[in-house]
Amino acid sequence: MKRGLLLTTLLAAGLLLSLLSWWPFESRPDRDGRAHLDHLRSSGLLAGARAQTRLGEVRRIVPVATRWSAPGEPFWWAELNGPDGSAGYLAWRESGDRALLDFSLEGLVAIDLPQAQALGGVPAIQQFPLQGADGQAVASGCVPTAGASLIAYWSNRGTFDWQADDSHEGLVRRVRDRLPMSVIADVEGYADGKMALAGCFPGSLAVGLQEDADQYRIPVRVTVAPFRSETLAEELAAGRPALVSCVVLVPRKPELAWGHEVVAVGQAEIAGVRFVGVVDNYFAPRIPGTIRWIQAERCSSLVLVRPRR
Repeated sequence: MKRGLLLTTLLAAGLLLSLLSWWPFESRPDRDGRAHLDHLRSSGLLAGARAQTRLGEVRRIVPVATRWSAPGEPFWWAELNGPDGSAGYLAWRESGDRALLDFSLEGLVAIDLPQAQALGGVPAIQQFPLQGADGQAVASGCVPTAGASLIAYWSNRGTFDWQADDSHEGLVRRVRDRLPMSVIADVEGYADGKMALAGCFPGSLAVGLQEDADQYRIPVRVTVAPFRSETLAEELAAGRPALVSCVVLVPRKPELAWGHEVVAVGQAEIAGVRFVGVVDNYFAPRIPGTIRWIQAERCSSLVLVRPRR
């Protein structure tokens, strides 16, 4: 009797071990990542061509202190995969509520859903190198590049003939020439090759855009306002993207964060967290124009361009 019971116990244990070796182990970060994908799916953001989006490599990121950010708490970063290759990324907190921090879904360029809205058509102009006063390469800068994207948006729609036949690069240079740009040494290694960075305050951008509009007789009024979700919602409802100042993760080097100026084109609420959808001038997704989504609490000010009444 005892021998039979022992044999039965050993067989059961062997079967259990066999099942455990076959059953795929899923870590907590993987579970969290899949849960965030489920939230995006239930919000309607993973419909159509993005329905097959799956979690790819998941890695733990330890933030590095920079001039614009404290060390911060570690978080998780996951690449997303789809039938055509890269499908975007997710970033979420490691501890506490494990809330989603930042994400992008390839090909998501315009939205009209109950939980998410975004305007399409903002040219995704990317920063590019210029020759600085010392002959060394310096970035065109996020501030004038974002401003140029907004001007090009209005010009492409035919609302205002604001671009004055300039190319995108020429438009960035035109806006940049109106701003008191500062050259910032890239001691953290944001750019490949440590190309110098370039910065400017949003108030100066508003003044520069107003001067440009006045020169080309564009009937708009450019102002600066503190960031409020309600203000941005009013602008988007009227078909007007805005320029937003924020602190964001660097997509290719998420251990770094920096102060940034981008074009705000949308808002969404995912699992109770408010996000701002932006066209980022230092983010080159596989599909140009793909929106990047950042937590609204990371935004600080808006530059508004409104038609004069």
